[in-house]
Amino acid sequence: MIAKGSGYVRGNRQAASARLSSHFKYVEHRSKELSLETRDDRRIFDKDNDVVNRRDAVNDVMEHTSTSVNYHKIVLSPSKEEAVHDWREWTRQVMNDLEKVQGKELHWYAVHHQNTENPHVHVVVAGYNQETGREEPVKLYTKDYDLLRESGREHSEYSFQKLLEKEFQDLDSTDRTIDREAETPPSEREPLSPFLEDFDR
Repeated sequence: MIAKGSGYVRGNRQAASARLSSHFKYVEHRSKELSLETRDDRRIFDKDNDVVNRRDAVNDVMEHTSTSVNYHKIVLSPSKEEAVHDWREWTRQVMNDLEKVQGKELHWYAVHHQNTENPHVHVVVAGYNQETGREEPVKLYTKDYDLLRESGREHSEYSFQKLLEKEFQDLDSTDRTIDREAETPPSEREPLSPFLEDFDR
């Protein structure tokens, strides 16, 4: 799982708003892989809605900026071992874990891309949470990106696949043990306990 910040924006809010609108337009429309993606696949989504209007997303983010950062841009890209079937739900679970660690509600919007060998999600996170009654900047540190990586793996099919592999390995090991015991001549087998000898007779 790769989780990286592709940059954060601060400074003039009018310029930042224009840049954010351009960013959303880019991730919604540019470099689309027509054989893998439809227009609906590239819709902006958030924690509650599968489709969000670009202008609404930009306005909400810009209403939640701080003096230190207007918004963060993040890319979430699971490895091939970390299969994801519902990208929107997976993103919501990962971002919910980040909210818990941050201790605040995050205003975020995302777009899923399948136009490369490694499908990924572009996420924009607003610079602060207004509901607290005072300005609390949203800051993302190395530990936060570590959490995103762990969360992305946890909510993918990786753990389930590893569990299945272990179960099959255990079953295979048991089968090999049974086969070896079946091939061992009776004279070479470990003696049975008296109870089992009586039972065997």
